[in-house]
Amino acid sequence: MNPRITAIVTGLIILALGLAGLFYPGRVMGVLGFAVVNMTQAPAVLGEVRATYGGLFVVMGVFTLLAAMDPAAHRSRLLFVGLLWLGACAGRLLGVSTDGSPGVPGWLAVAFELVVGGALVAAALLSGRESPPSSIQAAAAPTPPPA
Repeated sequence: MNPRITAIVTGLIILALGLAGLFYPGRVMGVLGFAVVNMTQAPAVLGEVRATYGGLFVVMGVFTLLAAMDPAAHRSRLLFVGLLWLGACAGRLLGVSTDGSPGVPGWLAVAFELVVGGALVAAALLSGRESPPSSIQAAAAPTPPPA
C-alpha cells in the first residue's frame, strides 16, 4: 500500500463528503436518516449539518490531501485524521452496545469508518518506512576527494 495514494484517495473521499454536506445538507440528512421535526427549526438544523458534515469534513479532506504530498513529513497529521475516523467508529460501536443493532446502514457506516481510519493510520505508520528522497541521499553521501 502506497501511503501517498492511500492519503490522496481517502482525502478525496472526505472532501467529497464535506462538499455534499455543505451544498446538499437535505440529501445528506436523508442518507443519514435524519429529519427536521419542527419546520421553524429547519434553518438551524441545515446549518448544523453544513457545519458538522460540511465544513469540518472539507477541512479534514483538504488537510489529508495536503499531508498526502509528503506522507513521511506529515505522519502526525495523517495519524490524527485516521484516529478521528476510528473515534467515530468507536462511538458508533458504543451505540451498538448500549442502544442495539443499527441495522445494515449503521453496520455499513461502522465498516466505512473502520476502513477509512485504518487506511489513514496505516498510511501514517508505513510512511515512516519509506526511504528518504534521493536528494537527501545524495547530500548525505560522502563526496569523493578532488583529483
